[in-house]
Amino acid sequence: MWRRIRRELYLLPRGEQRALIVLSFLLLASLGSRIGVQSLPGREPEGLEEFVAESRRILAAAALADSLERVRQDSVWRARQDSTWRTRQDSLARYARNKRYASNQHSAPSRISIPLHAIELNSADSAGLIPLPGIGPVFAGRIIRYRELLGGYHRTSQLSEVYGMKLETVKLIEPFLTLDTSLVRKIPVNEAAFRQLLRHPYLEYNDVKAIVNYRDAMGMITSLEEIREHALLADSIFERVQCYLRE
Repeated sequence: MWRRIRRELYLLPRGEQRALIVLSFLLLASLGSRIGVQSLPGREPEGLEEFVAESRRILAAAALADSLERVRQDSVWRARQDSTWRTRQDSLARYARNKRYASNQHSAPSRISIPLHAIELNSADSAGLIPLPGIGPVFAGRIIRYRELLGGYHRTSQLSEVYGMKLETVKLIEPFLTLDTSLVRKIPVNEAAFRQLLRHPYLEYNDVKAIVNYRDAMGMITSLEEIREHALLADSIFERVQCYLRE
């Protein structure tokens, strides 16, 4: 947890880092003053007991009135729900009758087709992803944001890395997707700054530190295989990130 906090703090601009430090100091000072005030001996003003008793009576009356209003609103809500439920049941019954009638009119059942064209995942906007089965505005936005972090999708299976995305949903939409991997943005490993490398979701702080230290010591990385050969990254991480790096 501390490593993640340190990483997020390091990524902030210097001005925001100073502001965060000042805010932390002010919070600590406020907490200290509050503890000090609470430790002071308390003095109850005259007439406090009468004030508390009167306040309790007022609150009790307000709670009673609120309870009565809540009961009335619940009754109205239940009546509306019952009406809505009956309307839906009638609609479903009509739909079932129409479906049975249509099936009796045709000897062979018709295949249901989804009116979707292939969607190119690395160039589509969020509105273009919403027609996909199981994808609404929330997931469409998450897919686009994760694409920006990655630099583009290299495999459709990477959609399972999107927050909240289930593997079943990925398998459901894969037939309607295409990928243009030439649109993937690659990071120049010899020119990229520390922060630019650290922003990639596949690289941790220690991974970036190992790459930058090796680059500074050797002058430059002539081939991505050097990263594997010198064990700068774990094999599992290198396999995932190599398609996003270039010399």
